[in-house]
Amino acid sequence: MQDLTRRGFLTAAAATAATAAIAGMAGCAPQDAQTKQDAEAASAKTRWSWETKPEPIPAGDIAETIETDVCVVGFGATGAPAALAAAQSGAKCVVLQKESTVVTNGWSAAAFGSRRFLEAGQTYNLGEIYAQFAELSNGRDNPRVVRLFLERSGEVMDYLLDQTPEQEPVLLESGHTFGWYINNDMSTRYDQFKKLLENMAGKAEAAGAQVLYKTPAVQLVQDESGRVTGVIGERSDGSYVQVNAAKGVVMATGDLSDDEEMVECYTPILKGVQNMHGAPCNTGDGFKMALWAGASIDSAPHCIMMHFDPTWMPEGNAPYSGIPWLRVNLKGERFANENLGYQSVVTSVRLQPEQTAFQITDANWAVHASVDDYQHPNSHSRHTTNPQADWDDAIKRGAIVQADTLEELADACGIQKDAFLKTVARYNELVDKGVDEDMGVRGDYLSWNAIKEPPFYALKRMPGVLATVGGLTVNEKLEVLDTAGEPIPGLYAGGDASGSYYGDDYPLFITGGSLGRAFAFGVLAVRSALGKLDEPLDGLGASA
Repeated sequence: MQDLTRRGFLTAAAATAATAAIAGMAGCAPQDAQTKQDAEAASAKTRWSWETKPEPIPAGDIAETIETDVCVVGFGATGAPAALAAAQSGAKCVVLQKESTVVTNGWSAAAFGSRRFLEAGQTYNLGEIYAQFAELSNGRDNPRVVRLFLERSGEVMDYLLDQTPEQEPVLLESGHTFGWYINNDMSTRYDQFKKLLENMAGKAEAAGAQVLYKTPAVQLVQDESGRVTGVIGERSDGSYVQVNAAKGVVMATGDLSDDEEMVECYTPILKGVQNMHGAPCNTGDGFKMALWAGASIDSAPHCIMMHFDPTWMPEGNAPYSGIPWLRVNLKGERFANENLGYQSVVTSVRLQPEQTAFQITDANWAVHASVDDYQHPNSHSRHTTNPQADWDDAIKRGAIVQADTLEELADACGIQKDAFLKTVARYNELVDKGVDEDMGVRGDYLSWNAIKEPPFYALKRMPGVLATVGGLTVNEKLEVLDTAGEPIPGLYAGGDASGSYYGDDYPLFITGGSLGRAFAFGVLAVRSALGKLDEPLDGLGASA
């Protein structure tokens, strides 16, 4: 094996690019130097730990070298499909996974043009879908990358479903989303999705993929031209293994939401918000390694997924978090338009005292909730086919507080009573008028939601972090780009490790969009590395 000090972990050119990438991170680098002296002082020190590039791991410290075609870094909703596709494409594939098993979050995945939806009579206008997507991105997306998902996600989904016939999904009414749960019981959704990923992971290994568990990647290896030629992983005993990847390295490392420092830099609004990851392993490893290799990354702030469901609160979740009932904070104040997009509503709660708000409704909650014309219903509004049972269970757990009077409701929730009573009175006045003169909620929404008949209810809401969805800049071939916008040869990214996709707001009208992107871009990134991106997936692997 050539000496790493000669091959170089970074070439001089790549090192220059890495320095530029790190120094130019929007919202992160010092910006207030007013004199040359100040500028020099600012450049002489760093704010973020990853701005200090580690020394190359010496060749003598490498205990084992493995030769392969593709190395996938990470084994979750991006890495498992990627490894499966790589192995079934006839390529040698090695996976570096920092955990002892496959790790995932979520429960549903979007895809457009899937055979199953087309056979069900679904049609799509991809231009209109993209236009709606782009409006939420505020110009920060790469349309060619988004179009790759819109045009190829159905094909990828059909391939993956053909490989996992043991777990038939539910076709959600959205017309583009698959969910995995049993007997229409939403409470099973997370467990079933985890089993789906475990199934994919097992079939990837059966097809020949070699998975090195408890072996986190720590450095990319580059040759003298700057091409990424492999990855170094650290085993649990402290020894190093170098995986040389002739065709390419695919970053499938997920997001950065478990790294407090990267959160502060790229998603500061998430500081202090409880993280809902099942395993705290999304620490931005792929971002750091790629930045050291000269990659660029989406400018801060990154798009986020901050939801009410699932909740971290000990009381557990309450149904109907997406319905535009009156919301008040602990001061008893109404603080936002309740029929804004779901992410906007959650963000507004994040900014309230103690990150806490309550939805307020009355004895007619079931009538209000049954109206199916709400603009932004939350997909987690129910757990089972029995809404009354879900409601009663939430009351028993304390997620819903019930009281015979508004005064008692305020006391039970710790809400400032006088202000709360004035807020409810004003809200009912607006309901009677049919016009929201204060916040601009649609009149038809308002008319359904009077708070007049006891008993009264308060549904407690506090935000939790599901994911951050900004990442390494990529092109339509899922090649990672350097700071000049040029591909770094041999380096690819997919899922939440990839960027150039979401912008200012996560588009909830594409239910399951994050996991759908993970599935699609995991498979397509591997195919791109193998030079097969434009080839159809028909016939790849076993068919159902």
